[in-house]
Amino acid sequence: MATHTFDVAVVGTGPGGYVAAIRCAQLGLSVATVEDDRPGGVCLNWGCIPTKALLRNAEVVTLLGRAAEFGIRLSGFEANYAEAVQRSRKVADRMAKGVEFLFRKNKITLFPGRGTLTAKNVVEVKGATAAETIEARALILATGSEPKSLPGVAIDEKTVISSNGAVRNERAPKSIAVIGAGAVGVEFADVFAAYDVQVTLVEALPRIVPVEDEEVSKELTRAFTRRGIALKTGVKVVSVKPGGAGVVVDLEGEKLEVEQVLMAVGRTARTAGLGLESIGVQLERGFVKVSPHMETSVKGLYAIGDMAGAPLLAHKAMAEGVVAAEAIAGKSPRPVDYGNIPSCTYCRPQIASIGVTEARARENGREVVVGKFPFTASGKAVALGETEGFIKVIADKGTGELLGVHIVGAEATEIIHEFAVGRTLEATLEEIIHTIHAHPTLSEAALEATLAALGQAIHI
Repeated sequence: MATHTFDVAVVGTGPGGYVAAIRCAQLGLSVATVEDDRPGGVCLNWGCIPTKALLRNAEVVTLLGRAAEFGIRLSGFEANYAEAVQRSRKVADRMAKGVEFLFRKNKITLFPGRGTLTAKNVVEVKGATAAETIEARALILATGSEPKSLPGVAIDEKTVISSNGAVRNERAPKSIAVIGAGAVGVEFADVFAAYDVQVTLVEALPRIVPVEDEEVSKELTRAFTRRGIALKTGVKVVSVKPGGAGVVVDLEGEKLEVEQVLMAVGRTARTAGLGLESIGVQLERGFVKVSPHMETSVKGLYAIGDMAGAPLLAHKAMAEGVVAAEAIAGKSPRPVDYGNIPSCTYCRPQIASIGVTEARARENGREVVVGKFPFTASGKAVALGETEGFIKVIADKGTGELLGVHIVGAEATEIIHEFAVGRTLEATLEEIIHTIHAHPTLSEAALEATLAALGQAIHI
């Protein structure tokens, strides 16, 4: 068994892992990476990127269906779901090759295979044909997460699928029950509905996208209902069994017969088989416990991304990767600000938020002012034909501190970053309203919502 020595070894090359590896290389460290799939991890190959490609296809299909609104007459068109999936795979492949290029550019060595820790600074890699050992001064674990299911319900990726199966299957079912109405659930509900799949969205909590501000949830509920997506909230799934059209879902007395079920009930840390127990790595509720600089309970061993706990977001993993890399290089990195991480959901209308909800701000004892601006009053939104939704700004009444921002509407996931930067710089409402916004833009609604919080809105 060949042994290789590096300054740093990174196990897992998803958004956290590959960013950590590149940052380590930039800081002059020799770096090895270990990956049992393609570089890019779940996000790039089976999650973030291919789903966004599918959502783009769904958006185009929907726009073609609305062509007459824009003075375009179509005699008919065919929306081929298989070709949409094939396009999404090409997009993912292109991005994976991009990560491979970045590894070569930064002189990072990639070891294909499954990595297991045999000591705090040793990784054994079992590849397709041989096994190798990597010894490193520091290790970064970035193995991500995997889909969860309900107790007693097995995911076979045929009749009961996960998000992984959903981006692989080239045939859209005639009907599907999506169990879980968080970000993953509503995004796939959006995709399938665009291709005329009969979609039922099931959520145990009282509303869809339950972690978002209540007004955002209500807006998305209205939008999905208008599009014919059936919503069943506040109900629990008793069982999921073969039968009927393919699967029978028992919802405490009400039975759904659908061709397929998509499990979107969350994800769990991918830690099994890594050897964490043998070297004494502490876990907390299934996730690896880490310090502000991402070091585990074992000195010299770091963990980042989904396996290090919530929020399970690619951009959070990237930020943690940079912190871990700089800590290993002897820098004094600024810890991740977990209270200022944007949350983005890419269904239509899009959802983006940062900070706390209005309800949470009030629960925290803050006296708040709230400003809200609808996209129906935005000239750019009207011109685009995208008037669903609003921007909602929540601030401290006394200081003008931005406590939370919640957006539902077109390009919400792009607009949110103005407020992310604002919160990082500790901008107040007054400072934002003195920042001139270009006209006509969707981002003007950010200015108007801020003005509304001060009682100075112009266009409503």
